[in-house]
Amino acid sequence: MSHHPASVEVIDCTLRDGEQTPGVWFTVEEKVHLAEALSAAGVRVLDAGFPASSGADLEAMQEMRHRGVRASIGATARPLPQDVAAAEKAGADEVFMFMPTSDLRLRETLGITRDQASEIMRAGAREVLGRGMGLNVVFEDATRADPEHMAALVDEVCSDGTAARLILADSVGCAHPAGMRKLVRFLAERLDPAVAICTHAHNDFGLATANTLAAVEAGARAITCTVNGIGERAGNADLAECLAALTHLHGIEHGVDPESLPALSRLVERISGIHMSATKPVTGFNVYRHESGLHVDSMLKNTASYEFLPASWTGGERAYVLGKHSGTSLVRHILGRAGAECDDATAHELLRELKCVADERDKTGHDRAFLAKEEFTSAALAGVPEDVLISGYRRRVEEDRGRQDHQ
Repeated sequence: MSHHPASVEVIDCTLRDGEQTPGVWFTVEEKVHLAEALSAAGVRVLDAGFPASSGADLEAMQEMRHRGVRASIGATARPLPQDVAAAEKAGADEVFMFMPTSDLRLRETLGITRDQASEIMRAGAREVLGRGMGLNVVFEDATRADPEHMAALVDEVCSDGTAARLILADSVGCAHPAGMRKLVRFLAERLDPAVAICTHAHNDFGLATANTLAAVEAGARAITCTVNGIGERAGNADLAECLAALTHLHGIEHGVDPESLPALSRLVERISGIHMSATKPVTGFNVYRHESGLHVDSMLKNTASYEFLPASWTGGERAYVLGKHSGTSLVRHILGRAGAECDDATAHELLRELKCVADERDKTGHDRAFLAKEEFTSAALAGVPEDVLISGYRRRVEEDRGRQDHQ
């Protein structure tokens, strides 16, 4: 039985979780520009930063407010007064208040009990609501937590419609679609219907998009994504993939303009330094290009033969590529567009010559591009050199010694 909603709310996390990708950083102006582009595309909610952790995030969020970004501006925060105060200072409309829920994280990371965690979360929720911001409760590491414990937290923290959304984070990407469906249904039965269940899926096993869709099938009414799927480790659920699947596989509305997706993808490639594969679903260079002779022959007869996701959905164009695997159908098609006709013998002869050219093409460019990519990636995503930290420490030690000698 399907529980999926007629529409879902899209929350983009590129500005926060996307920037947490190791080695990635955005300038304040880049953050604001991306926020404007996402909002213009129809994304309704932005997880725009972690202002208690970053002064740049706080500044960028204030500037988003100043420039009139239409999307709701959300701030990530721990359930701590100083984090919530920073969110308010940043001008956030709402807060994504996160707290580990698995025993492993509570015990090993925070050294607290379930009861202590519950009290901290309740106090954090009161702080957010008391400052007049919307509340989203994020169950971090939810897919490794005890469902009964989370159900109790739902009763304690999300009661009486105080929270707008309950976000289930698959923080280490270990969920599978069947398990995600089961978890969403279990918690939905305990939750006030006014509170929307939402997922935050990581892609460690390549299942972030699948788990996001599984949650929607089970009744989740909101999803989180990042442009190009960037994020911690293997990244997050990809915005374009989720939207394409919602539209074409499930018939679910989301309110985002699909024609904006290629430009968003290129923008995030440029400012993140993480470049996408040509075969990346939905926005990749090769997604709507066909070379295989059998495929092209079928496509020329009916484009539905090998294209379920139409190029026009993202504002792109279908292309047929001449190459090693081409067939005579494409030869005739191209000549026909040029106003020329040829018989079978001529088509086969031209195809033979074409394949010889394809086989003899120089591949030194491949080597240069690969080496340049390797060099760029290792440099761009390297982060700040450790020597900077060590030299800064040594400088402070010397300064302290100098002050002590002077005294």
